[in-house]
Amino acid sequence: MSVRIPHTIYVLIIACMSAILQSACNDEPVDDPTFNGSDNLNRTIKFDVYHVYDFTPISDSLVPEASIKIYSVYEDLVLDYYPDASRITDSLGHAEINGLSEDYYYIKCTHPGLGTVIDSVSTPYGTTSFVELYF
Repeated sequence: MSVRIPHTIYVLIIACMSAILQSACNDEPVDDPTFNGSDNLNRTIKFDVYHVYDFTPISDSLVPEASIKIYSVYEDLVLDYYPDASRITDSLGHAEINGLSEDYYYIKCTHPGLGTVIDSVSTPYGTTSFVELYF
């Protein structure tokens, strides 16, 4: 004795499976901030540039008009190649670079009368890093 399934049941099963698969394909993407690398521009570095005098710490001062360049690749820093970003310190010796995407940067700070300072900083996802540079 065999059981015969009507043709309409097969059609109904195929229609249901098709609807399930189609709805699964139309789901909205998951909102994950670490998923898309192009949306990863959420790091900031804040700089303070100081000039330290030999005779008394009271006269130490912030350095205006210092050029700050950051590089994500060490070789670019050494060759003074194209920086990832650059800023000039304001009249109080402060500078800020926003919208960065890398986890680590090499820093080159130059001033015509004081010379050059080389440093580096880690910039974890979603953070602001504070850097003090001393001439």
